Amino acid sequence: MKWGCRTLVGYDRHGLGYTRQGRGNNVPNTIILPKLGIEYGICLGERSVPDIEGFWKAFETTLKLCEKGLLERFAIMAKQSPKAAPFMYQNNTIQDARKCKKNVYEALKHNTLAIGYIGIAEMCQALFGKNHAEDKEVHKFALSVVKRINEFATEASERNDLNFSCYATPAENLCRTALKALREQYGVIKNVTSHDYLTNSHHVPVWEKVSIKQKLDIEAPFCKYPTGGNITYIELDSTFVKNTKAVEDIIDYAFNTLDIPYLAFNFPIDSCLDCGYQGEFNDKCPECGSKNIQQLRRVTGYLSTDYRNFNDGKRKEVEERVKHSRYINAE
Repeated sequence: MKWGCRTLVGYDRHGLGYTRQGRGNNVPNTIILPKLGIEYGICLGERSVPDIEGFWKAFETTLKLCEKGLLERFAIMAKQSPKAAPFMYQNNTIQDARKCKKNVYEALKHNTLAIGYIGIAEMCQALFGKNHAEDKEVHKFALSVVKRINEFATEASERNDLNFSCYATPAENLCRTALKALREQYGVIKNVTSHDYLTNSHHVPVWEKVSIKQKLDIEAPFCKYPTGGNITYIELDSTFVKNTKAVEDIIDYAFNTLDIPYLAFNFPIDSCLDCGYQGEFNDKCPECGSKNIQQLRRVTGYLSTDYRNFNDGKRKEVEERVKHSRYINAE
């Protein structure tokens, strides 16, 4: 099973309701939305207006394929013997573990099957020539796509008597591998495949110069649909976090006004491993000149290691991020 940095297991139709203990996300499948955007959009120069009807038809086919894949993988998992993971089942770590005799279906049925998505921004760029942070009508369309995933997850739950969910995928390796596949098929398309990664879920592209408020306002409407989990973050200068009143105001606005469920503050934490100096610096310590430094950045949901330990795509994404605190007065 998968427990991730943003995973939310949601409501269990098999009697546990919103109980979270002993539950998780069985398996996610992620839809590569930019591919549909390229196929039915204007970016290849094959049409002057996007083929929206074609997009929706292909999207429905993709959703059904995603459902089929999730069911096939779930069936394989459910056949597993509880003896394969004795700690979980002998200690009742997972819900209804003691009901599992020959297989683990009785435990796994409480978990979720997540329909994930990546690249809302690139999908919009490919379709319309603008992303969802640049145009209100494009934003409205992007929102309808995520809303449909949520609706389909509900329908799939009814069809299969399992807990399907919409999931804002925390793409780590996928952001790069999917991008490479798209480049091989379609070449380099500006702001679609021209960066070395695809933008996570419904996030505003990291290069967009938007204010804190704009970033939150754009992403907030999406947050109620990914019942399998999502995250909203803002990028700050390291000194900004010392302004506790401003941080408190941001939290109040995000949670109380916009109803964002999960908010993260990103700011650089650079440490010299020789002299201990901390701040924001690049190649070497400004205090002692050492190049033995650690650079912590939030990559997807985690703040765990030097960001340079991640794949090429994630490293590039981190390096291209703008600080939203620098555009705090933007309109």
